[in-house]
Amino acid sequence: MRLIQAKDHRVSPLNVSCHAAIVSTTTGNALGDLKTCIRCQTTNGGIVKQLEVPPRLGEILAKAHEPQRGFSWNAASWKAALGDCPAVLTQLDALPQSVNRDEVCKVVTTNLARRSVLPAFVTAMVWGYGTAGYGPARVRWVLTGIRGRGAYGAPIRPDVAERLEAAVQVVRDLGAVEGFRHMNNAGHIKYLGGAFFTKWLYFTSAASGRPDDATAAPILDKQIKDWLAVNARLDLNINRTPDYERYVELLTQWGAEFDRTAVQVEKAIFHLATGR
Repeated sequence: MRLIQAKDHRVSPLNVSCHAAIVSTTTGNALGDLKTCIRCQTTNGGIVKQLEVPPRLGEILAKAHEPQRGFSWNAASWKAALGDCPAVLTQLDALPQSVNRDEVCKVVTTNLARRSVLPAFVTAMVWGYGTAGYGPARVRWVLTGIRGRGAYGAPIRPDVAERLEAAVQVVRDLGAVEGFRHMNNAGHIKYLGGAFFTKWLYFTSAASGRPDDATAAPILDKQIKDWLAVNARLDLNINRTPDYERYVELLTQWGAEFDRTAVQVEKAIFHLATGR
């Protein structure tokens, strides 16, 4: 069987041996079905191309780490949308006018320690939606299971908090990918897609409220997806578990080159994509 060399790769129609862990994905190329390492993007003419750290990202990762900047949020809009949940209102009243990722991480951790799931979730979503004016309405959809104006007259479903809490247990016990798989399948919550449930997984998996912890699940949203598509030529579907697995492994390997966690790489990409 002929083997084709490409940097540190050994490629055959049956296997690829390179880098670290091997991930079971298929390429559907002329060589047949391959198992590819997470940094292998394409096979072209028998040469496996690696996904190297994009230069601009590498420049940021090589510098001293800086916390993500905060932003002001519209407290009135959030309170109006969630006025029928006293525990959430109490937490919203306690949030500062400007919120940042590190502070929200601590608030979520504190609330989960006393099993105040909805205040934790809404706080995460305040940060997650940023300055987007539709955030409160979308969260109302999630909590009631009803889309549109009807959500405002509908009660909050008790099973939403149960499902959110179950996801916390999965991501803490089994890790980021299994947390994603759970929320994308058995633990799915209506109107809560990957772009926002990965924010919940992130805040709930950062051990002891440490925002850059190696155990924390990196966020995968449209900003991250679009940046990777342009700068790394990596096309990810933010609602597919295999794509999230590939993303986590890629960020972990990129981070290892700079002694950074996957979440720190994600934060650097987010900064490049948004300026925040």
